[in-house]
Amino acid sequence: MDKQQNNMNRWQRRVFATVWITYFMYYFCRYNMPVAKSSMCKAFDLSATDIGSVFSALLLMYAVGQFVNGQLGDRFGTRFISTIGALGSALMNLLIFIAVMVVPGAAISKASLLTMLMIFWGANGFFQAMGWSPMVRVMAHWFPIRGRGKVMGLFGTCYQFGAAFGQILAIFLVTNWVTKFGGDWRMVFLVPSIFLAIAGIFFCLSIRNQPEDVGLPPVDEPEASLPGSPPKPTQTPKQSILKNVKVTLTSPYLWIVAMTFFLLDVNRYGFVNWLPAYVDATGVMGQAVEKGMLSKVMTICIHPLAGSIGVIICGWATDRFFGGRRAPVIAMALVALGVFSIFFTYVDAANTPLLVSIVALIGFFTYGAHILMVGHAAQDFGHKKGASGAAGFIDSMGYIGAALTGWGAGKMIDYFNAGDPSNLLGYRNTFMLAGICALIGAGLICILWNMRPQSKHE
Repeated sequence: MDKQQNNMNRWQRRVFATVWITYFMYYFCRYNMPVAKSSMCKAFDLSATDIGSVFSALLLMYAVGQFVNGQLGDRFGTRFISTIGALGSALMNLLIFIAVMVVPGAAISKASLLTMLMIFWGANGFFQAMGWSPMVRVMAHWFPIRGRGKVMGLFGTCYQFGAAFGQILAIFLVTNWVTKFGGDWRMVFLVPSIFLAIAGIFFCLSIRNQPEDVGLPPVDEPEASLPGSPPKPTQTPKQSILKNVKVTLTSPYLWIVAMTFFLLDVNRYGFVNWLPAYVDATGVMGQAVEKGMLSKVMTICIHPLAGSIGVIICGWATDRFFGGRRAPVIAMALVALGVFSIFFTYVDAANTPLLVSIVALIGFFTYGAHILMVGHAAQDFGHKKGASGAAGFIDSMGYIGAALTGWGAGKMIDYFNAGDPSNLLGYRNTFMLAGICALIGAGLICILWNMRPQSKHE
């Protein structure tokens, strides 16, 4: 028994590390485009509406991909689906790199370039959607409900650090720093694709879908007490995709979480997509190079870095103070997020310490609420065999909301800025709307205030 438990512990560490590292690398090929926004607009004469359309292409296809790939993850397993996602995303970034390298010397219209970028970046969104949902499933298979708040909180730090380091790498690659090594801003699409391709191969070689695949017993998870769960059989056959879709779409709990997540992602991607451009518009780059770059890196990257603390503390708090109930912590986090997002619009952009502090608080509460919905709640209400589909459904609804912050926010920014790139009104209206959405989401999630993963009422 001790030998078996030691083997289980070893595999749990291996699975956790493999999934964490791989999804960390996924973000290198997703957060590079927003950072490259200013350079691309300048090089190809693109407006905020144009580049916003490219953002929306990824987000809409990510929404579709989350729902589709979440179900495929339950049917075909995490190892296969997430490996394809990593390699596919790397390929799309490579194709965009080739496109932006070739276009300046080719007779191609701006409309044709924009169409090309939307196709490749949209396909990237679909492949990116092969990451999170299947990985939630593999975590549900390897780790029991007890202590899930802590484990998933720690796991959730992968996309906070991935976003932060992905942005730091992208900022480096789009500045004149990279010219010291003979490159230019277009490297922002090549270098991340190499990292993710290597991570995808590593993932395929190292991961296993469930303990049974290596001769270990399933983790002791009392699924019979979860919503709609039948008595646990000795061997559970794979559920058909259509049946799994039906189970997912008929869960009122998942619908409430998904609609709340829709509102959260309006806020999240309002900052992810437009904070880099807002920082550029404030003129920090007009300062001395070293000071300007430091201000930019601190302001942009503190959002996910502070979020890494939020996912740990919020996940721990659900277990420590609320007996596994996620809704109370989500609601409190969303209220704080809404308040600080609105306050952000009144902060003097030249006051870097205050700006960084507010963005840190926004990141903390954004990702604290985020992981509880797309991680913990998906496992709580989707169970082991449906966790991927549940996470995919929740995330797909979120990215429909996020897509509104692409083309829609770009259109609003162009309208209020009235051709003046230094005008901040359009950006501030975007962040104000993001704050209001967070407050509405806080009210909605309160419907599930008393719901527990193991409650007999579920």
